[in-house]
Amino acid sequence: MSFSSPPLEEWFRKTLPDRVVRLRKKGNLLFSEGDPSDLFYVISEGRILIMKESPSGNPVILERLLKGDFVGGFAVIADFPYPASAVADCPSVLKGYSKEKIRRFLREEPEIHRTILSELGSRFQNIQSMLLFSKDPTEVRLARVLFCLWEKGEGSSPRSDLSLGIAMTRITLSQMARTTVESTIRITKQWERMGKLDLSKRGVIRILDPSFLRTLSGTLPS
Repeated sequence: MSFSSPPLEEWFRKTLPDRVVRLRKKGNLLFSEGDPSDLFYVISEGRILIMKESPSGNPVILERLLKGDFVGGFAVIADFPYPASAVADCPSVLKGYSKEKIRRFLREEPEIHRTILSELGSRFQNIQSMLLFSKDPTEVRLARVLFCLWEKGEGSSPRSDLSLGIAMTRITLSQMARTTVESTIRITKQWERMGKLDLSKRGVIRILDPSFLRTLSGTLPS
């Protein structure tokens, strides 16, 4: 969620954060699964991955959050430990606001409270859908992840990290799609030969034909 409502923007503009966290390189940890949810974080710069460990010990990426998104919000509002770990996907800066400040603000602004809860509900549904579709064919899972990122604005709007491209390695993509790196490389190279993707820049995936991904993933237009 990007904080686009005027009352929310105004509150964050006027309210000093209780903590500013600088994660200086990819892989730096913001918090671990099970840590007390003391702070409601907003991403000022960079990207954050929300991750859990699978029963086999492999990392599973649940969400990829961008500048303007909040991190750990549901745990803070509902008052339970962070349910997953938050890790930097690149050098990142986050502002942390105390549980008391956030709750007081939401009590004073019930409409904003409803907006945030609605956004959290949507994000939870997306995570649940990814888990439900985890047994779909690999091509479908990869297409669904890429199309969802494109639809969110990555690689298709000024909010993107790079002009018309998604800053993402195929290792990260494979973790999000719950498949192997080898399968991800093979399939994305095939899509590049078909003219659906551009992989010419290292660490960047440019989507040239989002309708192809939408059709393959079975995702309907918004």
